[in-house]
Amino acid sequence: MPTPIIFFHYGNPPYLKYSLKQARYFNPDSPIYLLGDKKNNRYPFVTHVPSDKYRAKAQAFIDSYKHRSSNNESYELNCFLRWFYIKAFCEENGIASFIYLDSDVLLFQDVSELVPLFNNCNIANTCDDTGMPAFTYFKDQKVLSDFCEYLLHAYTDSKLVNELDALYQPFIDDAQMGGICDMTLFHLYFRDHPAGTLKVDLVGDDIAVDSNINRQDGYEMEDGIKKIYWKDKLPYAKNLESGRLIRFATLHYQGTAKNAMRQHYMAGGYQLAKFLETLDIKGKIKRTKKAIKRSFKKSV
Repeated sequence: MPTPIIFFHYGNPPYLKYSLKQARYFNPDSPIYLLGDKKNNRYPFVTHVPSDKYRAKAQAFIDSYKHRSSNNESYELNCFLRWFYIKAFCEENGIASFIYLDSDVLLFQDVSELVPLFNNCNIANTCDDTGMPAFTYFKDQKVLSDFCEYLLHAYTDSKLVNELDALYQPFIDDAQMGGICDMTLFHLYFRDHPAGTLKVDLVGDDIAVDSNINRQDGYEMEDGIKKIYWKDKLPYAKNLESGRLIRFATLHYQGTAKNAMRQHYMAGGYQLAKFLETLDIKGKIKRTKKAIKRSFKKSV
């Protein structure tokens, strides 16, 4: 049976279309869901779900949440809430196992072929000690429910609350960017549940899942990202230790690397959009408008 793929995103940035269309291209038979908002309800090849319909299901966490990050509070809270929303959605639709992908991930693989590699896992993802859950496999609803309970527990149990406060203190003391996010809780959950959890990188002898294209992870780099070799429209990177080319099932374009997504996109179409984005027409117009506003304010 094809494995469902779930995305979560608010808004409709230029890179979202590439991530969604590419997932469909390599997974023609899988149900693909986008839990989003009105702005991104425009892709007929995926099933759009208004995520806010599940907000009431996350109210207990919303009431308990304490912001501990230099990031915008609404952004950080939504990163937590996505797991509660996805849980409610899966319960409502009878979805058991699935793959979650961040909206800045390009998929180059039928995910149903990856799932057997996670047979002994309840949760498998790219969230290592410094990574992020750009690719996450959940075995069933119970596992997802357990993880959401752990998130709530972390904000209501005094022991874990104190641990999060202690983890955040260095960011306060040294005025560092960052802080506590859902990635932190994945790290702690994996620590407290060593059986049944897997931190994904090389998932087979010849195939890997990328945590972050900006990180070396033992591979050859070029211009600040992993150097990609293309064979039959599939990406490979050279492992520096073995010298072998390893095929990547996903690439995660975190941060400014999102600009490379349109170059690595292989699903076809969007030629005009790719051309205009390369010229950065919209960006130039926005910057011009901002410059005019600044000039006007100074002259008043």
